[in-house]
Amino acid sequence: MSNITIIFCHGRAWYSEIIEKVEGGPYSHVAGLILDSTLESEGIKEYSDPYPGVWLHPPDKYKDGEDAKFVIVDIPDFPAAEDEARKLLGSFYGYIDCVNGGIETLFGKQLKGDGTITMDCSETWTRILRAGGLNILSDLEADCITPQMLYEALVNL
Repeated sequence: MSNITIIFCHGRAWYSEIIEKVEGGPYSHVAGLILDSTLESEGIKEYSDPYPGVWLHPPDKYKDGEDAKFVIVDIPDFPAAEDEARKLLGSFYGYIDCVNGGIETLFGKQLKGDGTITMDCSETWTRILRAGGLNILSDLEADCITPQMLYEALVNL
């Protein structure tokens, strides 16, 4: 097994506050360290990202304890996780996926997602972890998983 670092962030923007209130927890964003970078899906593009979506950013973008909580998990098949991360690069951001996560949280109702056409942050990392052999939150569609759900599942492994 190999370790992988998943990063959970507190938001500073108005929409982060909404996500955190709906989820009932402090985390509104998920990123992770893979491919020698911070891989994340963001709804507002950064750096030289051509559009909002799944991109690689500097590996030191977040600092554990300062602006984020780092959670290290064992992953059975790290090369498969890396392959999935490469496949997801360039995916458009999934705004509707965020809404699906909110609906699951508030009403316990899973809506059919769009698969891998678009990716929000927690869906991206759920798919990477699942590809790597960590069958996390297997009763939920990846499109319906929120940052707080993923955090709670990983710290309770």
